Amino acid sequence: MTNYTFRTWLLLVGLAVPPGIAALGAAPAGPGKRLADHPSHSVTISQGVGTFGYPDGVAVDANGSVYVVDTDNLVIKKISPAGEVTTLASAGFNYPTGVAVAPDGTVYVADAGSRTLKKVALSGEVTTVADGFNYPTGVAVAPDGTVYIADAGTEANKGLIRRLSPAGRLTTLAHGFNRPGGIAVAADGTVYVADTDNNAILKVGSSGQAATLASIGLNKPHGLTVDADGTVYVADTYNNSIQKVTSTGKVTMLADSLAYPAGVALAADGSVYVTDTGSGALKKVTPAGIISTLAASWARLSAYIIG
Repeated sequence: MTNYTFRTWLLLVGLAVPPGIAALGAAPAGPGKRLADHPSHSVTISQGVGTFGYPDGVAVDANGSVYVVDTDNLVIKKISPAGEVTTLASAGFNYPTGVAVAPDGTVYVADAGSRTLKKVALSGEVTTVADGFNYPTGVAVAPDGTVYIADAGTEANKGLIRRLSPAGRLTTLAHGFNRPGGIAVAADGTVYVADTDNNAILKVGSSGQAATLASIGLNKPHGLTVDADGTVYVADTYNNSIQKVTSTGKVTMLADSLAYPAGVALAADGSVYVTDTGSGALKKVTPAGIISTLAASWARLSAYIIG
């Protein structure tokens, strides 16, 4: 079976693969970063030790449960507020990438390997709700149940933003993106897109008009999430950091010393969950920028810490 991962996605879209994620289970090249030596880190691994093969997309529901795309294992994991890690769905995926949770608790998954959008019921049953994508990488759900999908495409500047109505009608909202990697939708319906190969965050209106929100200092941005005030949180993958982008486009760093973060999701208390691909971990960043590790592949995390 072909094993698609974020590393594979980097190759397919023409990006250089960072040395730390060039092979399954590999720690970042060169001397390891000792997290204990960094004042913003604490390693507090819960019941999720050994949980992930390769975490990518992440989402949080209204009850505080966290959903993680475990790409290498082709499953969706669920982490309860108490830290218990379970498998929500383990069949029907072929390189899952992005994940989002609808207001009714339905989980949507961008399955790049099958070029489809999947839906996961509360029971764990997986069904296909839309197909015909080129390479879906990110997914977001609006308050009215409309699903937005970032389709990276197969060529530069051919990326699309697709929109699936609650009635099941799939349309193209906007086009011309350069390998979009992540997507988020605000309460007012504004769609935010990580235009990865252009190192930019774009905002897209309801009629499809796109404008650049931020483009300075970003390096292969991937996952996105947005808060009630319109602040966008970005997994700035090649800068190994999480950035905050205000509604006026000001970029500030929330946390650094990560290892190729891919996905971000915002909790009700303002904390940001991060899938840290280089260390194979799910991390939590407080509003003050304090990082803790909630669940991880211990072999990869220990290699990253010890070096």
